[in-house]
Amino acid sequence: MKNVLLLPFANQISNADYKLNSILKTLAVAAVVSAGLAGQAQAQTAGRAVWSMKRSNQDSVALRSAGLTAAARFSRLVVSDGSTPASGTATTAYSATRGQAFAPNADGSGWPSAAPSAGPGSTPRRSHYEQFSVTAAAATRIDSLLFTAAATSSPGGRVAVMYSLSNFTADSSNFTGGKGPAYAGYTSGTLVVPASSGGVLPATADGSFPATGSTSTAAAIVPQFVSSNGNNGTFRFALNQAAGVVLPAGGTLTVRLYFTINNSAVGRYILLRDVTLKGQAGTATATAAARVQTTLVAYPNPVADNLTIQHPAAPAGARLTLYSATGQPVATLAAQPGTASTALPLGQLASGIYLAEYADGQQRITTKVVKQ
Repeated sequence: MKNVLLLPFANQISNADYKLNSILKTLAVAAVVSAGLAGQAQAQTAGRAVWSMKRSNQDSVALRSAGLTAAARFSRLVVSDGSTPASGTATTAYSATRGQAFAPNADGSGWPSAAPSAGPGSTPRRSHYEQFSVTAAAATRIDSLLFTAAATSSPGGRVAVMYSLSNFTADSSNFTGGKGPAYAGYTSGTLVVPASSGGVLPATADGSFPATGSTSTAAAIVPQFVSSNGNNGTFRFALNQAAGVVLPAGGTLTVRLYFTINNSAVGRYILLRDVTLKGQAGTATATAAARVQTTLVAYPNPVADNLTIQHPAAPAGARLTLYSATGQPVATLAAQPGTASTALPLGQLASGIYLAEYADGQQRITTKVVKQ
């Protein structure tokens, strides 16, 4: 009796797969035709903005790419008032060798106090940061973030970094492929930090934030300032792995650097200089062959509630559409410009086989999804 009941269900799944394969073939042909008819690709400007931090927090107009505007600001941090630590020399707000000096309080104190009116605590917190942003007048590519940082009179400096294409109102992302400077090892109570020769940041200290929560659990180590070397702790981070992000006309990229020093004494400042956002020139569309070979990645698959689709870096107007086995669209969501993944909530849909399609005006890519 069980076999008799299962047979019609099996036939339904088989029929659904047959219909879905037919839809896939139709869409694949459309993708090839679309690729063949696509016109010449529009060039993407290689964007660049540099904040040297030697005299102020204004970026260098001479080094900024044409068509970009740039800005920087603090959240719950202030520049130094020149206070002198118990051991060391006074640190001015800006200097040619050290760059910008800042802390939760102008005298360099207050870092570990995790209260709303004080510092971020012993690890970086989303409430305390310095923000850098660029807005594009035309399609502009940004691939990486570079900056140089050190902590005065303390080996307890930490940094985390994130970026957003909505000024952190609707999205935020960790950077990828981070590289950091060398630093000396030290022991503080039960905390033991081995020396590092620099290079690729480990997953335990890559400057990222967890998926939820306001405190970084994997902050990168900021080296202690050594006067003989100057401020030479250079960090490099990639945006969206090797793909970078492409800002459409009017689009803004916002980057936040979250610092802390695990020391509350006067004169403990973060030194920051040569903050750079830059990109390489590219094209808005790939070749026809490359477009046809591109695939989507959907996970988890099978899925019960929330599906994530990895797709090419989305230009303005890109969208994701979910089709039923009969070819009817059941969900459509705009892909955030510059991002390479989009979340689709599927909790309200019936169980079955669906087709997810990514389309951006130059290409259409599909993959099969099983809803539990």
